[in-house]
Amino acid sequence: MSKLKAIVFPMLLLGVVGTAQAQAFPSWKAYRAQQQAAQTASSNADTNAAVAGQAGQQTSQPAYPASVPYRAPARRPAPENGAAFVGVQAGRGKIYEEVDQRVIIANAGYRWQAGDYSQVGIEVGAGRLDDTSWRDIHIPRVRFNNIGANARFNFGDSRWFGVARLGYWRAKTEDLWGDNVTIDGFYSGLGVGVDINRHFNLQLMYTTYAYSSQYSYGDYEYDINRADTLTFGAEVRF
Repeated sequence: MSKLKAIVFPMLLLGVVGTAQAQAFPSWKAYRAQQQAAQTASSNADTNAAVAGQAGQQTSQPAYPASVPYRAPARRPAPENGAAFVGVQAGRGKIYEEVDQRVIIANAGYRWQAGDYSQVGIEVGAGRLDDTSWRDIHIPRVRFNNIGANARFNFGDSRWFGVARLGYWRAKTEDLWGDNVTIDGFYSGLGVGVDINRHFNLQLMYTTYAYSSQYSYGDYEYDINRADTLTFGAEVRF
């Protein structure tokens, strides 16, 4: 090989290789960029699919997992079988129109459970209307006893309740001339109360004691056919 060929041939070979490398290198970079873009898109698609799958599982998941059995809401406690009670009330009473007398009443009894919200029972009691005066006329004291039925009705699960009373009563007093008098009849009452706790409550009660008696005093004539009382008091249950 001549000296010229020995110099020119290697230079031509280097030029061809350099040109080939210059042409091949950008193509490889483009190929790698495409591969990386494809991998990134695939990874994003997998992530989105996983998120969507979890969201679908959360949406379709039942309110109670299959491993945890469904439990119905707790019911109110079973009603009591019954309870004895003792009560005391005080307030105002009226036998004669326009004449108010102080009154105090005590009663006791037993109520049996008659449903989730009601109790029915019996009661006995005693009371007194204090004497007073009206237009210089002495209004005598009245003492009375009673026996009858007593019912209590709760307003749902509330602490508030209603009370109803009905029975027979008998009283001893004096007439306007000082003679002893015995009267009797029937009574009925309605009230409302609130439980402070399981064994103690407060009550507001209106009661009518009906009877029949008629007499006159001077220019005044009285037809006494009922006595009304409005009392407030407390009751203890055992």
